[in-house]
Amino acid sequence: MTARARRTLDDARTAIAFLTRLRVGASGRLDAAAMSRAAQWFPAVGLIVGGALGGTRLLADLALDPVPATLLALLVAVLVTGGFHEDGLADIADAFGAHVSRERRLEILKDPRVGTYGALAIVFAIVFPLSVLAGLDGEHVLRAALVAHVLGRWSTLPHSAWWPPARPDGSGTLVRVRRRGLVVPTAFSAAVALTVAGVGPGLLALGTAILLTAGLSTLLARTFGGVTGDAFGAVNKLVELGTYAVLSAAWA
Repeated sequence: MTARARRTLDDARTAIAFLTRLRVGASGRLDAAAMSRAAQWFPAVGLIVGGALGGTRLLADLALDPVPATLLALLVAVLVTGGFHEDGLADIADAFGAHVSRERRLEILKDPRVGTYGALAIVFAIVFPLSVLAGLDGEHVLRAALVAHVLGRWSTLPHSAWWPPARPDGSGTLVRVRRRGLVVPTAFSAAVALTVAGVGPGLLALGTAILLTAGLSTLLARTFGGVTGDAFGAVNKLVELGTYAVLSAAWA
């Protein structure tokens, strides 16, 4: 194996190890250079998580009604990721909802405790996709999950490219993608959306992901003075949920 191929494989393993609980023999390096290279693989990791969710729904449909089958599928996705993005959404909700200074909001992001807004955000992150996906058959849940998880993880790349970190030593420094580095993962994400969802629904999903990523990343960067690791997770989760909603509506 050439050195370049070995580094590519290491980058893919780093992305999987960072975004999931799967053991893939990653080197364990979490420096900014390694993570920024690995970010090119983030959308591809979405195929793993989305596949786990959709595959679980298909299997659960053999024994359960759609609602418990969907709830089980959502739980599997949380187990695969360790609730990574749900945690970011909860932290952002607590900090964003507080009527305090920017500095205090940044402190709230570092607080491991979950407040009222954070708890409500977690409930929403489960109840909303449950209500949207339970009405779809297993095949469409699989297709929606693949597209939503790919686009959700794609959102981190432009988010990191447009805005500087909120803190020089914060987790927002961990992923810094150059704008020219957006081309390949964006093309990959678009291809997945159009192929898996169909051209019309896929374009709708892409447009939703772009609008949510641009709007939410701008709002959060202005609120916190730049990007944070929790903001990456929150935008990822909200793009995922938005994709479920528009695909469900398109297929209705």
